[in-house]
Formats: sequence, C-alpha cells, structure tokens
Amino acid sequence: MDRLTSRETKVQLDALLENPQTLYQGNIVNKRGRSRTNEIPYSEIVAKRLLHTHDFPQVLRQLPKVPNGQLTRPADHDGTTLDPTILGIEQEDRVAVALYNHKSLGSLGTVIDYLVPIAMDGRTIGTIDLVAFDPSHATLTIIGYVFHETRRDTLLRCVLEIATLQHSIDPFRFARLYEDLLKDGQGNVVRPQDVTVRSAVLVLEGSYQDKSIAALRRMPHVADLIQELQVGLYAVGIKLELNDKPRFTRKHAAYPYRPVLHFLPVLKERSLPVI
Repeated sequence: MDRLTSRETKVQLDALLENPQTLYQGNIVNKRGRSRTNEIPYSEIVAKRLLHTHDFPQVLRQLPKVPNGQLTRPADHDGTTLDPTILGIEQEDRVAVALYNHKSLGSLGTVIDYLVPIAMDGRTIGTIDLVAFDPSHATLTIIGYVFHETRRDTLLRCVLEIATLQHSIDPFRFARLYEDLLKDGQGNVVRPQDVTVRSAVLVLEGSYQDKSIAALRRMPHVADLIQELQVGLYAVGIKLELNDKPRFTRKHAAYPYRPVLHFLPVLKERSLPVI
C-alpha cells in the first residue's frame, strides 16, 4: 500500500465515521508505517484525530446496544472444536478454546466462554474471543485475543475492536447471560446488577502487538486513547502450543477435538507509559 500524507490519512478516517460500529475494520485503522508528510505513525495520526476532533470514546459510549432478544450465549460451547487439520479452523480460534479449557487466566479470573458473536439486526459487529469472570472484584472481562503474527494487526485496531464490542452490548443484559456462572470465592451467587463489565486486549509476549505497547512512548495519542477507552492490556508470557488430538471426554461433546495447552499460560499486565 502506498504511503499516505497526513491529510489523506485524516480523509480516509473521517469517511469511516459514518458508521462508528465498523470503524475499527477500516484499512486506515490497521495501516502500519509512517506518514509521507511528517514521518508520524499512521496510528498516531488516527488516534489524535479520534480523540481531539471526533471525541470517539464518547461516540462509542453512545452506540446503539444489541437488543435483548438478539444478545445470546452460544449453546454449544463445551470446549471442543472441529478437526483443525481437515476443516481448517483458525489457530487463533483454537487457542481461544484452549484457554477456555485451561480456565484460569491470572488476574482476569476464570474463562467462562469463548468466541461469542455480537450481531445486530442480522449484521455482524464482531466476535468476543474470551469472556472471563473475576469473583474477587465481581468483574466480567470481554477479551480480544490477538494471534495475528502473519497479519500483524495494529494495536490501535485491536483496542478499537474490543472497545466497540464492549459498547455495543448492555452490560447488565450481558452479565445476565452468565448468571449461573457468576459466583464468588465461597460459591455464593453474584447478582448481574452487581457485576462490572470491562474490556481487555490479550497479546502474545514478544509479538508485534506487544512491541507496539512498548513503543507507545513514541505514540502518546494512541496511549491516551487506550486510557480513555479503559481497555486493559495483557500479554501471555510463554509460547502457546496446542495439543489437538481427539479427546472425547463426554459422549455429548459437540465436536471431537478438545484443544489444550502444553504449558501453563502466564499472564502479565502491560502498563501504559507515563509521558
């Protein structure tokens, strides 16, 4: 893709504002490199304009919510998948299922669901990769898991995607979908109205996105936008390897494969730089 000027970058971004719910899918949001005009990273130009021209965090907060009847919890999620070698299920999806099977996800709590589609009036908005519940803080975290080393999605796109999904759902309605799983450390039921819903991005340690977090000191507006959106940043601190051998643990399992991890995933929270 040819290098753009700062003005061309802004023009492409502004055109996406016609539909804020799909803005994160725009090519300019996922464009790597630097502007031809001033060598400023495209992500930094985009983030600055979203913050100071469009007040995009407020735009997201005002997004229409998925109606109650259309917000559903997948019924066939039991930690199994289709044959990954024959039917080509994406590696990213398999890792999401494997993390669900592992259950514990450090300070984010216990993974209680995976690959939850969010759609409105037949139009797909996106997919929540993981849902985790932390009983100590009564927090339900929707997580965008990034396993895109070949595609190398920008950190900005990853953050905007999960923030868009968070603000496309009503937090109480979403928590109510999982009310049978919302229990504190003593096994007592936590009421959906007492649950806080937040969002986070989970990356692989040392990945392109993880290096982008370390480089946020040179992209202060991207850092400010992440902070304004209150999206948490986390890295899985070891290489994830999957075991995809067929494992029929229950006769009524939806699919024959139960992806599991060979190693214990170590979660590390990433802090935004102080600029």
